[in-house]
Amino acid sequence: MNEEDRLRRELRAAREELIRKQSQCTTEPDVSESRLPLMPDRDEQFLRLALMSVDELETHIERLERDIEDLRHGIDHPEE
Repeated sequence: MNEEDRLRRELRAAREELIRKQSQCTTEPDVSESRLPLMPDRDEQFLRLALMSVDELETHIERLERDIEDLRHGIDHPEE
């Protein structure tokens, strides 16, 4: 698996985790259950995402999206 594929898988897992967290924050318990009946199980490779807060997940998603764009444009490592 190349780097872009790995980043895409992690991005998908982070987005799914964000949806889980946001659905847990709803005030109506029945609403979250009805919205996510087909939510996939957590990817074991990215279980650490479950420990992140909603804000941390949103930041992580932005970073992953930026990393994927950088890879597409030929930037492997950002200059420090």
